[in-house]
Amino acid sequence: MAVGSPLAAFRGHTLADQMAAPLMNRVDTKYLVPVRMLEPCLRGLESNYTVLELDGCRRFTYDTLYFDTPERRLYLDHHNGKLNRFKLRIRHYRETGESFLEVKKKNNRQRTVKNRVPLTPHTCADRQVPAFLEEQLGLPVARMLPALFVCYQRVTLMNRRGTERITLDTGLSFRSPDGEQAVNLPDVAVIEIKYHRKTPASAFAERLGALGCRPVPFSKYCVGTGLLFGHQLKTNRFKPLLRSLHGIGC
Repeated sequence: MAVGSPLAAFRGHTLADQMAAPLMNRVDTKYLVPVRMLEPCLRGLESNYTVLELDGCRRFTYDTLYFDTPERRLYLDHHNGKLNRFKLRIRHYRETGESFLEVKKKNNRQRTVKNRVPLTPHTCADRQVPAFLEEQLGLPVARMLPALFVCYQRVTLMNRRGTERITLDTGLSFRSPDGEQAVNLPDVAVIEIKYHRKTPASAFAERLGALGCRPVPFSKYCVGTGLLFGHQLKTNRFKPLLRSLHGIGC
């Protein structure tokens, strides 16, 4: 990953530091850039941000399984621009071994609200998972099926006040649940700035603007679904984004 060298200048922060500023109710701004641009994006910002570090590791692997209905209702809700939509997924952190069932909601004010429950023998045995889903979604999920596997590596930065978090995702790969179809994006980096709406100007966003990068709507689930199953589903809303991926190196 191209960010290894510039990250050496950043001080580390712990997972406890990061959990103290969870940003579960936030505004997200995303950017799509070539991996080669990460170094100029990071250079000189070490006084503004720290980087998540666990046991000397600063890059972590995320495995995510998204669920949807057989007719891909959640994908189509996003494609059709429906407000108050949600995604349902299981996220596994390889380095720590933890897994969570997550509901990620986008409300009609464009705020992202994420809630989750750990997947452990205890939470599964005492029916915390069904109770969580009923509370979060208010609808039956019996028809939800595995829809897409996504894997990537993530570096996480946090500003000194804990009011802004930057994630740098690289090595994206998408796979169908049966494993028969796959797409890899080795040359693409997804940068996401997560912040409280009242957060002061972002040094990272200013750097991206100076480099000519502009925000883009980007959903890993929708992009992966479009790349793998676009011949079966509507993709009109995502076509410009899918074309830009081919321009970067897809």
